Amino acid sequence: MKKLFDPLFITYCLLWIVIHLFRHLQQPIPVLNSYLTDFIAVPAMAHVTLTITRQYIIRNNVYTYPLSYLLFIAGYTAFIFEWLLPHYSPKYTSDVWDVVAYFGGSLFYYYVHGNRLAKSTGDIL
Repeated sequence: MKKLFDPLFITYCLLWIVIHLFRHLQQPIPVLNSYLTDFIAVPAMAHVTLTITRQYIIRNNVYTYPLSYLLFIAGYTAFIFEWLLPHYSPKYTSDVWDVVAYFGGSLFYYYVHGNRLAKSTGDIL
């Protein structure tokens, strides 16, 4: 469990809590409210699934997701939340900038968070 709660993952969780707290208080933070949660969605999902994959499936602590996996996660998330769900519920709206945020988050995870994980485990990307 220690590997799950690294500083960046904790930051993702804290940012999500702060943004949703301000939404609940009806004081949304302008740009952050709209796109930061979408930006951190893919890194948070990737980090949790990578931790599970490393511990229980592959049993290799230096395994990392290739960029293609992360882009697939971003594309799938965009498809579900920006195309499919808006067709079925007025609660969801389609926004091309959300799609950009998903893909930006996947690139951030690969180039920043993934590099930190690789360096901490001794793997070279």
